Amino acid sequence: MITGFNTDIRHSDKVFHIQTEDKGLQNPYIESLVYVGGEILASKKTSYAEQAKGAVDEKWIAGLMEQQHRTMIAAIKRGRFDAPADATETAGKVAPEPLAPPPRTNMADDRTLDQVIVDYLASSAETEHLELSLLTQTEFSSGSPVELRVATRKSLSQTPIVGAVIEVKVISTVEAPQVVFKGKTAGDGSATIRCSIPSYSEGTAAVIISAQSPLGNDEVKQLVKRKK
Repeated sequence: MITGFNTDIRHSDKVFHIQTEDKGLQNPYIESLVYVGGEILASKKTSYAEQAKGAVDEKWIAGLMEQQHRTMIAAIKRGRFDAPADATETAGKVAPEPLAPPPRTNMADDRTLDQVIVDYLASSAETEHLELSLLTQTEFSSGSPVELRVATRKSLSQTPIVGAVIEVKVISTVEAPQVVFKGKTAGDGSATIRCSIPSYSEGTAAVIISAQSPLGNDEVKQLVKRKK
């Protein structure tokens, strides 16, 4: 079982608690909840139902959890949830399970590895860095062409990053990694990716879309569906 992430962020005289967890392969989605004063302020869900039809491992799911948790931290730092409570609740709050923030300790010696990781993520969220996002949802299938758009922005100001290097690499358990696309973002921070996914008849493969700029790096991982 994968341990979830829990982080406290102080912003605008409020303490926001972000809780991210995996609901499991029987209910395949990642859920992040934002608490203020013990009440749920907002939530975000990311489904990986399609990927779960194939072979997904805990490392891949943990990476998806970390990416979503980091995104929620950055959103708080940008003031995404600064509106009054009743106004924020109208911004798509779901009917969540009655979860309470887990007990926390201020003793540094009691910190787990997970807490060390999320503390690092919280610290990095306070500085401007590159964020990569997919503008189109695309299925990656073995031996098939693919076209999608991505965008790079600064994490805090959300200003487009021009000239970021975009690379698409396909890795698998049966062959050496292959770079199938390389380009740069345009004036609006976006790039259109057109490439073909190598054909795999066995093993597990994944697509790694990465972005690099002087502000840092970011990447998105997606599993490749194998043809039956």
